[in-house]
Amino acid sequence: MGKMETIKTKIKRMGLKQKTVMFTMLFFLFVVILSSVTFFFIYKNMRKETIEKAMDSVVRQKKDEIEGYFDNLETLAYSLGYSAWMQTLTQKSSLAPRTMQEIEQGIKDFLTSVVNMNGDMKLAAIMENGIRLNSPSGYLDYSIDLKQEDWYPEFMRHGKYIEEGEGKGVYTKGTGWYLNIYYPINNQYSMRQEGILVITIPHSGVLSMADMGIDGEYMRLKNEKGVVIADKIPEKVQNEVEKGISVYNVRNEDIDIGGKTWQMEIVLDTASLVVDSRNIWIGFTMVLLLGALFFVLAAVLFSRYLTVPILQCRDSMIKIRNNQMGINMENHYHDEIGEMIDGFNEMSDSILDLIEKNKIISTLQKETEYQMLLQQINPHFLYNTLEIINGLILSKKETEAVAVCETLGQIFHYNLKQDKWIKVKDEMAYIRRYLLLMEYKIPDLSIFYDVDGSVEERLILKAVLQPLVENCIKHGFAGKTGECCITIAVKEETDGLQISVMDNGNGITREKYISLLKELEKIKENPNQKKESSAHIGIWNVFHRLYLEYGDSMQFHIMAKENLGTRIQIKLPGGTEDV
Repeated sequence: MGKMETIKTKIKRMGLKQKTVMFTMLFFLFVVILSSVTFFFIYKNMRKETIEKAMDSVVRQKKDEIEGYFDNLETLAYSLGYSAWMQTLTQKSSLAPRTMQEIEQGIKDFLTSVVNMNGDMKLAAIMENGIRLNSPSGYLDYSIDLKQEDWYPEFMRHGKYIEEGEGKGVYTKGTGWYLNIYYPINNQYSMRQEGILVITIPHSGVLSMADMGIDGEYMRLKNEKGVVIADKIPEKVQNEVEKGISVYNVRNEDIDIGGKTWQMEIVLDTASLVVDSRNIWIGFTMVLLLGALFFVLAAVLFSRYLTVPILQCRDSMIKIRNNQMGINMENHYHDEIGEMIDGFNEMSDSILDLIEKNKIISTLQKETEYQMLLQQINPHFLYNTLEIINGLILSKKETEAVAVCETLGQIFHYNLKQDKWIKVKDEMAYIRRYLLLMEYKIPDLSIFYDVDGSVEERLILKAVLQPLVENCIKHGFAGKTGECCITIAVKEETDGLQISVMDNGNGITREKYISLLKELEKIKENPNQKKESSAHIGIWNVFHRLYLEYGDSMQFHIMAKENLGTRIQIKLPGGTEDV
């Protein structure tokens, strides 16, 4: 386990390029092993096919040889039986004795020549008229009456009989195994059987059949009963076959010897067989060489393809960590690597944009706090409020004066809060206090509130409503005579929160309205810009802060007409969650 952990640790500490090359080489080694195993099995199958073909060839050749030998014997037998010599023997009564002797001698010479031409065998003609002729390789036993043999009825039925035996057979002398094949000698005119032709094959003749004549090929012959009649398999080879040594291939095949079925058992020494595997090894070598070249090239190219962008990403991240913002990588890839680079560039841009947004938000927050601080210490606002208090005191309205003082203190206390987010109910409480003071300044001021109870606990950005309401007081009602109305609505919708501030004040001229919309569009194009002029500063600040926070998911609509009033409607996303 210790060694394995050490190896794992070393692999983990290897560079990406080294890992790529290492795993590529391991894969190549796997391919080499797989190819070797594949080619081994191909070679093994080719060798098996070679052995099967060689065995098929040997068996077919030997089978054809033995069966052809017996077919030739049958042809020879019928040729002899219907030859002029044999047919003359059927006419013994019509020939002179001297002529007959000459014919018999001629037939003996003829049989002798046939034996000499066909190898190790004997021929004999046993005629019913008492004539018995044979080749000069033995003496016939005149005491044998073939018609009394047990097999004679079968011979008459089939016109042929094959006899295996031990001893002398139809001759006066002989020992050992022999094979007699009996054929009828018929009169060609009357087709009456006049005698029997006996072809005798001694054991030596059958042994010659089992002789393969080639080293590494051995054969054994068995008769119909499975008795071995000829064995040319060496004892050593037989022992190795019985031990199951795989170098020997054994095949048993039936052969027809003209009415009987023998079985030959052939043993083939496959060690002497040569499989033509040159093409296999040439192909294997070529595959290895091409595979090695391919994998080395693939390892280098893949390593470069994979590691170069990753190392570039690493270097770029180090630069970002060292406060070099706005780093972008060139992307020439169209796969997952390209997606990674695009993701990195988007991340880099997002970080830079987020930093700039935070700067702007911080600046706006500071400006808002500064404006609120100015409002806290605005002498004009404080002077007007103190005048209101003084007037109430002089009018003997001490209770109202106390209420105004409390409201002024609450306004200053709210402005001192540093929270970015605040509850809707707290923002509305602040608006109510502010407008309470404004009612003393504008006697004809009417205020309408439409706030859903379900939204009071929701969070919104601080000082979103107050600048809009203050904009109504300062600009909407400046110089206006008659009733001044402000409507403030905060409604919950299924996909967000809707805020509306509406007045019946002076409205906005068409030129200022178009200018204001263009300024708000510029914020969308570049959220990181700063306000250059003080015109519409209240609306501009509110829109800027909301856009930095929500982006395009926020809706901000201004509806205004000169001398008819202004309506600002804001829709913030968030469903039932805090916005």
